[in-house]
Amino acid sequence: MRGHDVAAMIVGYPEDTLMDTSRRRLLKGAGLLAGGLPFHTALSATSTQPAVSGASFEFENWERLRDEFDLDYSWRNFAGFLFASHPRVVEQDIQRHRHGFNRNPANYLVEGWGYGDETRQKAGDYFGVTAGQIALTDSTTMGLATLYNGISIKPGQEVLTTEHEHYSVQTSLRYRAQREGFKVNTIRFYEEPRDVSTDEVLKRIKQHVNKKTRVLALTWVHSGSSVKLDIPAIGALVAELNAGRGDDDRILFCVDGVHGFGVENLNFDEMACDFFVAGTHKWMFGPRGTGIICSRRTDLAFIDPTIPPFNLAEDPAFGPMMTPGGFHTFEHRWALRKAFEFHLNLGKDNVQSRIHFLNTYLKNRLQEIGGVELVTPMSTEFSSGFTFFRVAKHSAEDVQRVMQARKIIVSPADRDAGPVVRMSPGILNSTEEIDEAVAVLREIA
Repeated sequence: MRGHDVAAMIVGYPEDTLMDTSRRRLLKGAGLLAGGLPFHTALSATSTQPAVSGASFEFENWERLRDEFDLDYSWRNFAGFLFASHPRVVEQDIQRHRHGFNRNPANYLVEGWGYGDETRQKAGDYFGVTAGQIALTDSTTMGLATLYNGISIKPGQEVLTTEHEHYSVQTSLRYRAQREGFKVNTIRFYEEPRDVSTDEVLKRIKQHVNKKTRVLALTWVHSGSSVKLDIPAIGALVAELNAGRGDDDRILFCVDGVHGFGVENLNFDEMACDFFVAGTHKWMFGPRGTGIICSRRTDLAFIDPTIPPFNLAEDPAFGPMMTPGGFHTFEHRWALRKAFEFHLNLGKDNVQSRIHFLNTYLKNRLQEIGGVELVTPMSTEFSSGFTFFRVAKHSAEDVQRVMQARKIIVSPADRDAGPVVRMSPGILNSTEEIDEAVAVLREIA
């Protein structure tokens, strides 16, 4: 069945499932229920849920937190930025939805549709915005492609971006530029990550922005060079540059934020950007195949959908309109709300402090080893959850193999500042694990 047939499916739906109308919206046309049944109750007798124990989470300490995950802690995992394990509250919610789908897929889809709205609301709570400003995607890459294919760029206008961007940003812009013929200008902010400064970044942006610049496409935390940009300062500069520009010519500031989201304690409004994209299956510990796009505005003033939305409520807001339609892994998308709740229970400030502490600890330990070059800036002003380094006697791939043999997971990268070895101590790591990794590096350096 195609997704647009969901509406037709509601015809003849049993009356006893249409109770409690205070919690629903009766949609136009086919009359599909967008809100579903109340979120805190069982959805129906046809989708009896498995018993769930320990579904709540309350933060105690970092050591206790490890018990909330099914990670194999015999491995020292310093590559959590690639793909995350789920905390137990997220996994239980996935299983609950999966059970409902397996027992009665059609009914559960109709009854639970409103969980997508609740996920957008929880994302908004985390990021300090409304649900209408949040669209749901399957990944950072899907979000970037959706953004850069739909954003308003008129003939004769240009895009300004940098050499530090991820392949997904570069390729999304290149695909559209090839179709439409606009120019993508690419600049560099620094020669070495340790040399980055906000003043220099702002200076280079000002030097390269011109009257044709329509989009400024930047990344918050660079996964190829470890640098964290001062996004609020850049947002303030863009506001200055936009003074006197009309809506058709204003610079639209877009941020790939995946490696700051779930690390840095910063709300969307503080960034002063127009659009923000992030996957939520990395630092956020969300279900695999989930992500968001956040917009400054709740309407579609500067963007159009690329993939038709299944906006059954005909809500004109950005979030419902820009959430790609089609059938997805809804048990993952609907359980994403629990990941946002999980982080809010941890405390965004606690998460940021812990990750910064562990990375600073690692950077200091690496500097003790002769033959190891620290690439990442020492200051947390310019770095986040990444610590990059080089070992003079070995390639990044060789270091990875040696570490892997000792059950320590690191990641090589050969772009931007590469070749480098990447480590990303996160809230599931400890100083003891860092010491073990440093001891191996000391042996081979």
